[in-house]
Amino acid sequence: MTAPATNHWPTRLLGAATAVYACVLVFMTHYPRPEELLGRNPPPDKTLHFLAYGVLAGLAAATLATAGRWMPRVVARLAAGLAVFGLVDEVTQPFFSRAADPLDWVYDCIGIAAGLAVVAACAAAATVLRMSARRQ
Repeated sequence: MTAPATNHWPTRLLGAATAVYACVLVFMTHYPRPEELLGRNPPPDKTLHFLAYGVLAGLAAATLATAGRWMPRVVARLAAGLAVFGLVDEVTQPFFSRAADPLDWVYDCIGIAAGLAVVAACAAAATVLRMSARRQ
C-alpha cells in the first residue's frame, strides 16, 4: 500500500465531491415537500435510498482509495460511519415534517454496502493490473 496522497488532486476533488454530495443528500432528505423536487413520477422511495447512499459510499470509498488508504480497518470504519450518518439522517426527518422509516435506513445500508463493493472491485482490479504490469 502506498502512503496517503493528501495533496493528490483526484483525492481532493473526490473529497470535495463527497462533501457536496452529502450536503445535497441531507437537504433532499429533509426538504418538507419532496414531491416538489422529485417530480410527478419519482422512482420508488427504497430505490432512491439505495441509490443515494450507494453513490455516497462510492464517492467516500473512492476518496480513500485514491488517497492510498484502502485498508480493511479503514473501510470498516467508513461503512460504520456512513451507517450512523444514514441513521441520524433518518431519525431527524420528523423535525422537518418528513416521516422516519426504519426500512429506509436498511436500504441506506444496503446501498452503502453496494457502493463499497463497487470500489473494492475496482481497487482489486487496479491492484491486479499494477502487479501484471510490473511482471512484464
